[in-house]
Amino acid sequence: MFGIEQHGSETCELLPTSRFILVRVPLRVTGEGQMQEANSRYRIDSFLGREAKLLLRGRQETTITFRIPEELFRPREWLTLEVYVKSKEGEEKILWAKRYEVGRRGLAPRLQPIVELSEEPPKEK
Repeated sequence: MFGIEQHGSETCELLPTSRFILVRVPLRVTGEGQMQEANSRYRIDSFLGREAKLLLRGRQETTITFRIPEELFRPREWLTLEVYVKSKEGEEKILWAKRYEVGRRGLAPRLQPIVELSEEPPKEK
């Protein structure tokens, strides 16, 4: 079975010739096994973006890319990115996910990672 970890910083930019925000996240596939098909998708507010297929191989580096309509990219909205596999029964298993608060720095779009409760560092005594 494969795992996925982020391998570098995400980027976020307004495409100059359209009204879309381009988000890229570099990932590394960990583990061993036969090539496996996975899917990536995004969710912003209640909008679920379309799925994109990717093939996973052990020790592979790849970049997932999302084209998000600019009108959905409103300050303080939450953007969730996911990579998952589907079982033969149709159940989904999340291999990697990250959540961001979206915003702007002037006209430039920005992403601020949200720390999930399970990721918080232990409190000092």
